[in-house]
Amino acid sequence: MRTRIGALVLAVVTGLAGCGVRSPEECASKQEPMTSPEGTVYRCTAAEDCPRSSRVSLCVDDIGSQDAACIRCMNTECVAITPETC
Repeated sequence: MRTRIGALVLAVVTGLAGCGVRSPEECASKQEPMTSPEGTVYRCTAAEDCPRSSRVSLCVDDIGSQDAACIRCMNTECVAITPETC
């Protein structure tokens, strides 16, 4: 009987430990077109064409979730991706 109660308690605690934790796929990222000082959107054929500072990297994949800010070329427009906290 003790083994069953212990297993039940362990299962409940394990199940509750995951509550409220969101997967990276559920975390949203803010996507903003990059504009020049004149207000026009920068055009690109690849992310390497987009202007960026030394602290901002190129996005590694096409998944919306990123750990850090990055630059991506989407539909021939330079887009800045900023991760949102979950």
